[in-house]
Amino acid sequence: MTYSGAAKAREARESLGQALEALQRDSNIPEDVMAVAQNIAQSVGALFEAERASSEPDGKASVKAALGSLSQTLALLQDVRTQHGGIATATEVLAKTMSLLFPLTTVPSRLPPADHAAPQPHIPPHAPAPQANAFAPTAVAPQQPVQPMQPIAQPQAQPAQHRPSVPTPPPATGPRVDVEANIGATTESNFFVGFSGEISDGGVFLSTYEVLKLGTRVRALVTLPGNFEFKVDGWVRFVRDPMDFNSDADPGMGIQFEHLSADARDLVLRFIRKRAPLFYDD
Repeated sequence: MTYSGAAKAREARESLGQALEALQRDSNIPEDVMAVAQNIAQSVGALFEAERASSEPDGKASVKAALGSLSQTLALLQDVRTQHGGIATATEVLAKTMSLLFPLTTVPSRLPPADHAAPQPHIPPHAPAPQANAFAPTAVAPQQPVQPMQPIAQPQAQPAQHRPSVPTPPPATGPRVDVEANIGATTESNFFVGFSGEISDGGVFLSTYEVLKLGTRVRALVTLPGNFEFKVDGWVRFVRDPMDFNSDADPGMGIQFEHLSADARDLVLRFIRKRAPLFYDD
């Protein structure tokens, strides 16, 4: 068995080669640009593993690793101060690559093994032919009407020169709910970014079983290693239902930043240089 997304993983890997080529044209690569190139190279390696994966979960895990590294790369690009001709090309290629990979991470990975298919009834060679509905299961009316599944809309790549729009905060109704997000090197809670790569347009994913309703306005206390912390206003942009047992994602909620201060942004950027943020897009 091979990973069903292997072809797209290969396409994404080959596309990233263009970004690396654009960044490495200059023999004297600045240090901040070199860090970006190294992150892209890590993504290339993860996608190569996805191509070779022998199962859906392994392939999806490799794609998620590549997407996380690319999210980190986009965030690092926001902080590149060196004038380099390949930055614009790399940013555009990364956005297109992420739009190609993102749908692969939304496909459920818990697929039944192919060799565990339901057994077919055995009919002896000279047995009389079964009647028309002999083996048909008894029809059971569903308790609620089944709605047709809607196709997952694939995110569109964003041009490098245009910054994607930030979701609009919900109207102010009542006091904010206080929440706390403890983020470390291995916690399920983590920062998230979108296609812009700008952390101020993203937020923080809070791993919890006590999720709030979508649109709830909150005031988040974010704590980081080294006794660093900051407070930021935000709202619940997405929820991962703790009772959704068909999902392989960690339960919790994504808090969209509203007004991230410059000092808080510097803390976040310092952190994601060490740990890749999550990627989320509506």
